[in-house]
Amino acid sequence: MKFITLFTLAAGLALVTGCRPHTHNNAEDEQGHGHAHDKGAAAAEEKTAQITVWSDRYEVFAEHKAPVAGTKTTFITHVTDLQTLKPRDEGPVKFVLTHGNDVPIEHLQAGPARAGIYLPAITFPKAGDWKVELLVAGASVDLGMIEVYPDKKAALQAEFAEPAEGITFLKEQQWKILTRTERAENRVVIEHARLPATVTPKPGSMASVVAPVSGRLILPPNKPLPLPGQKVAAGELLVLLQPTFSEQAARLLEAEAEAIRAKGALDQAKLVLERTKRLAASEAKSNREVQEAEFALASAQAQFEAATALQATYKKLSPGSEESGKRLDLSSIELRSPMEGVISQVGSNLGAPVTPETVLFTILNAETVWLEARLPENRLVSGKPTGTFQTGREGASIPAEFVYLGMQIDASTRTAPIMFEAANTNGALRIGQTVQLFVATAEQTKGVAIPISAIVEEEGRSVAFVQLSGETFAKRDLTLGVSGGGYVQVLEGVTEGERVVSKGAYAIRLASVSSVIPAHGHAH
Repeated sequence: MKFITLFTLAAGLALVTGCRPHTHNNAEDEQGHGHAHDKGAAAAEEKTAQITVWSDRYEVFAEHKAPVAGTKTTFITHVTDLQTLKPRDEGPVKFVLTHGNDVPIEHLQAGPARAGIYLPAITFPKAGDWKVELLVAGASVDLGMIEVYPDKKAALQAEFAEPAEGITFLKEQQWKILTRTERAENRVVIEHARLPATVTPKPGSMASVVAPVSGRLILPPNKPLPLPGQKVAAGELLVLLQPTFSEQAARLLEAEAEAIRAKGALDQAKLVLERTKRLAASEAKSNREVQEAEFALASAQAQFEAATALQATYKKLSPGSEESGKRLDLSSIELRSPMEGVISQVGSNLGAPVTPETVLFTILNAETVWLEARLPENRLVSGKPTGTFQTGREGASIPAEFVYLGMQIDASTRTAPIMFEAANTNGALRIGQTVQLFVATAEQTKGVAIPISAIVEEEGRSVAFVQLSGETFAKRDLTLGVSGGGYVQVLEGVTEGERVVSKGAYAIRLASVSSVIPAHGHAH
């Protein structure tokens, strides 16, 4: 499609207007909105001017015929909220028209004809150059100067500059995928190494519940089987394990026998030490023999403590307890969550036989995760490096906190392990997921830069899509410099102030290679 550039605004606003042949239907001006692409029919019609303006909050894309004084002119006005990337689907807008030093004229449009599209029929009372301003929810958008012609004949003879060729991507298509554009600006870029990183659990944030003995799982009274995704608290009862009775009893008896043997050995070691000390006092034993007796006592004490701890563990595995005066009940063992988190895996079914060391539940607390990557030897940095990461092709750059840079270089890959910590907001990161990690290096430079998310790889080349007008884009081959902090320096291909597509670029690339004309258009 062709567009004609009529004027440009400075001071932070990029303003492009143009024209292209359209079919116009006055009745549909008040009711509908579509794009007609019949070039033969359009050639006999009036030219249609187009205005595209970006403010801090809104993008306004307006289409209109050459206005004639005293005659209503419909301005097909598309309003996009640059914060939500959605069309403005409710609320009034006001057009303020100023001619020289005359009192401004206001035209209030109560609401959009359909989402994002307002259809005001504006009457300019006299010919000349009119300054047009659009007020949207208190924000002012300058639409620039519009020439109003004295009669229809003059309007039909209006001259426009040659339009620019580009890729058509309609507003309705842009709204559907929430397309975002950003200005190419001069900025300082600190070079970052771009590394594939794996999301891993933070140490201490994942635990397994294993079967201590063979048996089968049964449910506690009035409690369902825990399922994946269920939140659990530290110490919460999960299931009961009904052990093979003979095995559990044998293990408990063995623990009790070992505790008795250890107690006897400890008492014997105490007696030997006392006797050795008495004999040493009368010089019947040497100091070395006293030290050996002391060492034997310490060993016996350690063995006794270990044996009694094991004995106590087996006793506590049962809901019954000798401490409460009840006989020890070996019919079931309580299995509890060792930490707060979410159940990520369930390893057995109710009633199924399990063997010792079978992992029954995996508990994960993924509120904070680690990002593990390998940093090339030639990109090693001194001090504490900074980092960000992205989760997708067009994801936002999210800060990560440095944890550790390995002290050893792998001989085969010439890389060192590097780890960052990241908050897992809303659980968006999954363990094992691959993300793009950007690690800052020492080199920095200043120049025109665009978001990394605006870069599209095409047949080994880096390209970006520049928005020329509301519905027209141009593909640019790029020569890139250093990258970092979510931005990449552009040495050639994009100039300062141009707007590049930072979200939705891949969809526009598909549109650029498609031979299909968009399914609808603006029939006014």
